[in-house]
Amino acid sequence: MFILSVTMESIFSLDYFSTIAVDLHYVLLLGQPLPEFLCTAWHISSQPASSVPLILSQCILLVSPASTTYFGHLRSIVKIEKSSLVVSVFPEPSAYGPFLQDTCHVHLPLSFVSLFWMHQIQYSIHFPTFRQHPSAP
Repeated sequence: MFILSVTMESIFSLDYFSTIAVDLHYVLLLGQPLPEFLCTAWHISSQPASSVPLILSQCILLVSPASTTYFGHLRSIVKIEKSSLVVSVFPEPSAYGPFLQDTCHVHLPLSFVSLFWMHQIQYSIHFPTFRQHPSAP
C-alpha cells in the first residue's frame, strides 16, 4: 500500500514523477486527460515508447503537465483506431483508498506497439475463441 502526498506546487516536475514511478515499479506515461470526458480518457502523445514493454496488468502512472495524475494498471484492449490503440486502465486501489477513481481509457500511439504484438491483437479481435495464434512461439 502506498500513499502519494500531494503538494500544492504548480510547477510540473517530470523528475519527481519519474522517481515515484521507478520506486513503485510503474511505467510513467506523459499525456493529457481529454477534458470532454472528465479525466476518464487520456491521450498519450507520440513520445518515444517506454523501454519497458506494456503488457496487460502492467502498472502505469499517467501524468499531465497540469500535474493531473492517475495510478492504474492496464486492464484490456478496447479498440484499435486509425492512429491509436485504446486500452482500459483500472485505478490502483492502494493509491486511492475508499475514493476509487473511475476506469479510464488511454489512447496510446500505434508506435508503442511492436508489429508482432499488433498482429497478435488483431488476431485476438478477429478470433476471440482461440487462445493463441498458431504462429506464436
